[in-house]
Amino acid sequence: MSQPFNITINEGTKTMDMMVSGTFTAQDYENFVKDYIAKTSSIDATQYLLEVDCRAMDLLTPGEVEKLQGSFTRYKETGFHKVIFIVTQAQSIIKMQLGRVARTAGLTNSEVVVK
Repeated sequence: MSQPFNITINEGTKTMDMMVSGTFTAQDYENFVKDYIAKTSSIDATQYLLEVDCRAMDLLTPGEVEKLQGSFTRYKETGFHKVIFIVTQAQSIIKMQLGRVARTAGLTNSEVVVK
C-alpha cells in the first residue's frame, strides 16, 4: 500500500508541497517525520511556502490531533514563510480541527483555505 503522504519541493516556485490522506499509522507518522526532516534540511524554509493538501484526509481522532500538533510545532520551528492547508467545502470539521491545532501549536502564519 502506498504512503498516506507525499512531500515534494518545488525550487522554482519556492513551495514545499505536501499531500496527506486517510489516517496515519504510527509507522506512517515515523516515516513522515523522517521524510520531512530530510526534505527541509536542503532548503531555506524562511523563503518557502508550505502548502498542505488535506482534501483526502480523514477526520482526526484525539490521538491523531496530538501527533498533528507535533507536526505543526515542527512546521513553526522549521520557519516556513507561510503555511497553507487546503480542504474541501465538505470538510468543515477538519477545517476546524486544523485551525484549532494550528492555534494550539502557535503556528500563527498559517491559513486553512477551501479549494
